[in-house]
Amino acid sequence: MVTKVWDCPTVYQIPVDLPQNPLRMLNVYVICTPERNLVLDTGFNRPECREDLWSGLEELDLDLSKTAVFLTHLHSDHTGLVGTFVERDIPVYMGAVEHAYFNTLHGSGSLTVQEARFRQEGFPEEVLARQGTENQGRRYAPKPGFPVLPVEDGAQLPGFPVKITALHTPGHTPGHMVLYLPEEQVLFSGDHILFDITPNISVWHQISHPLADYLRSLEKIRTLPIRAAFPAHRAGSEDVYGRIDQLAAHHAARLEEILRAVEDNPGCSAYDVAGQISWSTRGVGWKDFPPHQRWFAMGETLAHLDYLREENRVSRTETEAGFRYRAGSVPMG
Repeated sequence: MVTKVWDCPTVYQIPVDLPQNPLRMLNVYVICTPERNLVLDTGFNRPECREDLWSGLEELDLDLSKTAVFLTHLHSDHTGLVGTFVERDIPVYMGAVEHAYFNTLHGSGSLTVQEARFRQEGFPEEVLARQGTENQGRRYAPKPGFPVLPVEDGAQLPGFPVKITALHTPGHTPGHMVLYLPEEQVLFSGDHILFDITPNISVWHQISHPLADYLRSLEKIRTLPIRAAFPAHRAGSEDVYGRIDQLAAHHAARLEEILRAVEDNPGCSAYDVAGQISWSTRGVGWKDFPPHQRWFAMGETLAHLDYLREENRVSRTETEAGFRYRAGSVPMG
């Protein structure tokens, strides 16, 4: 059901079902003005998402000749159906950093490099193989090479009677962007700030400090006057600053939890550490995690271990069995 969530400019929310996915739903927002309309994100490239998205757009009876789409980041639940806009000659905006990284990701074997690191960090080969075939982000991704109008940090999207500012907020992905309406003090936060789940902060090939990037991006948003925020998943809130505090505290606690796990298990792998962390999984234990959830958990564990290594609170040594960790700055002999 399409719902109006803001009056001026008029903003609608289209719920797009994400079947068999713990995120459950994507919030697609449509900013409507007499001059131009803007659709934020798309859903997976699968029939169920296509039906929800385009039924909602048809209900709004948009003039597609005056419509554009903005992709907050490269994850397939946000980009999968971009081809359905391209085939209708609808222009597509995406952050310049994210678009360049998307092309690198699909054109240089970065996923293979990521898998190689996960193997070194203890990720089991059989789980890795299953993850490669079951991961919805890979199965329902858009075809690469779609045309994009790249957007730089702080740029105003053209052709709208209201100011719509794109802000680079790396962390969840290297080039994630949020949209901010400064005159209305409204934030469309994508996956940067979610209010009842925590955005995944993972390692990325050739990206050195994803967690530090994310924490800086939170502080960047804290400087904005915000009356309301609309996230890409679940419900929004007016208390953005309280949520920023909660997210920063979550990662501080996660760092301490990982440090304790390494202290208690010197010589452990990152995969060992991931299995000891308290994940929010509705009572499902680590041994019952689906492969794709283990992949995301492993990526987040590594992002935090890398952060601790930068602070010299954890050291890593390469052994015949792969990378192993211990507390402190002195590597294992």
